[in-house]
Amino acid sequence: MAKGNNRSLLLAGLAAGAYAYFSKPENREKALVAFNNTKTKVNSFIESQKHAQTNSTKQGHSDPHDVDDNTMVDEGAMTSVQYYNDEVQSKTKNKDLVSNNENEENTTTTLNN
Repeated sequence: MAKGNNRSLLLAGLAAGAYAYFSKPENREKALVAFNNTKTKVNSFIESQKHAQTNSTKQGHSDPHDVDDNTMVDEGAMTSVQYYNDEVQSKTKNKDLVSNNENEENTTTTLNN
C-alpha cells in the first residue's frame, strides 16, 4: 500500500513541476525546439544505419565490432609506436655511450696526471 502511495505522490509532483515549467511560453518554445532537434538527430541516425557501409564511407570511422579492421588498426598503431621507441631508445643509448666514454677519458687523464 505504501509503495502505491509513494508512486502516486511522485507522479503528482512530476506533473506539478511540468505544469509549472511549461506554463511560461518561452519554456514551451525551448522544449519544442529541443524535441524537434532530438527527433531530427534520431531520424538521421536511423537513416544512416539503413545504408550498407562501403570501403569509401568506412574510411576513418572504424566499427568497434569489426574485428579484422580493429586488428589492422591495432597492428598499425603498434608498428609506429615500436618504430618511435626504437628511434628514441637508440638515440638515448648512443648519448649514454658517448657520455660514458667521455667520462672514462676524463678520469683516465686525471689519474695519469
